[in-house]
Amino acid sequence: MSQRSGVPASTLRYYDQIGLVPTGREGNGYRAYPEDVLDRLRFIDAARRLDLPLSEIGELLRPWESDACASVKARLRPSLDEHLERVEETIAGRSGLRDALWAARAHLDELPDREERCDPSCAFLLTEPGPVVACSLGDGQAEQITAWRTLLSDGQVERTAGGVRCVLPIGRLSEAAVLAAAEQACCPFFGFEMILRGESFTLTIRCPDDALPLLQDLTGLSLVPA
Repeated sequence: MSQRSGVPASTLRYYDQIGLVPTGREGNGYRAYPEDVLDRLRFIDAARRLDLPLSEIGELLRPWESDACASVKARLRPSLDEHLERVEETIAGRSGLRDALWAARAHLDELPDREERCDPSCAFLLTEPGPVVACSLGDGQAEQITAWRTLLSDGQVERTAGGVRCVLPIGRLSEAAVLAAAEQACCPFFGFEMILRGESFTLTIRCPDDALPLLQDLTGLSLVPA
């Protein structure tokens, strides 16, 4: 079976142990695989290439093997959407880390070679300070907050890593883009990400921890511990 499927024997044994690929036993103790096992293994391999957890793959296998295609699609889509959002969050975090590392290395390379001991200006972590966490909108801040809360009332706002996320109807995309551009002009420490999915789009807003009170004002969601 390992030769036919390309799956290592150790992996096949593990799939058997966790019930992902159940087997029977022949008289000599060898595992006996069902006839459709190759299709099941192909499904598992495809799901693993998408980095889906084995527990989730097991839940998807049952309807895939027995339910109508439309039912399988309805169950698979939310799983892929959730996983895609997790990956997008990871990419955003890694991108920020990459930029910080490049900046730190560039700063380090610019420092002169000296025989004296290092002083605070030598530390490679002392890169340029980030943007000041304060809103420069002035009297227009209340109007901006009202516009944001009106927009977000069309969806369910929830806390996510480093900020908030909201799924909104695609018809509000243009409004969201205008508000995000205006917000960037007065509060450049906010980061906005919009992912389109058919009839809806996901809006994610991220900010530094010390800007959470401002993000809380925008969204009306409790983000700052009491």
